[in-house]
Amino acid sequence: KVLKIDTYAGSSNQLTETYSGTDQYKSCVAVGPDASATVWCAPYSADKVLKIDTSADSSTQLAETYSGSTLYTSCFSAQSGFFTRHIFCAPYSADKVLKIDMGTGSSTQLTETYSGSNLYASCVSGISNNVWCAPYSADKVLKIDTYAGSSNQLTETYSGTDQYKSCVAVGPDASATVWCAPYS
Repeated sequence: KVLKIDTYAGSSNQLTETYSGTDQYKSCVAVGPDASATVWCAPYSADKVLKIDTSADSSTQLAETYSGSTLYTSCFSAQSGFFTRHIFCAPYSADKVLKIDMGTGSSTQLTETYSGSNLYASCVSGISNNVWCAPYSADKVLKIDTYAGSSNQLTETYSGTDQYKSCVAVGPDASATVWCAPYS
């Protein structure tokens, strides 16, 4: 069940909808103004995207099904002014980038394929609303072009596992530089 914590009242409760399984979701993004935000969660070991309607205190899963385990751990909304329409999730052990369309309440995967496990654990939005993902156990940085709806890896190669897990975008020109601290 989804847990709601009210920090003003100092109370908590679970929503009524039940989802079965373990390690279901590890990355959620809240989009919208204040308390009426919608929360979108990418599947980790669940098979569907989770949508939490905070104004109605309810949740539901989107129709599309994905198979596998440890699919996605890092998501970022592509900003377009105050409102945004898409959330992109970097593959962790999935083989494709996940795109959540908040306008239609549906999800799909981009066409480009990546192989391996524990690929990307952190992503941030940078210049031109691209999403940048540092390699965790992948060997290259991943760039997600939010306008074109495509992705590609940069040419520089990095070796190792558990490389980068935390990144931040900094700069006056729409976050021109992404900085990532080493994880191991």
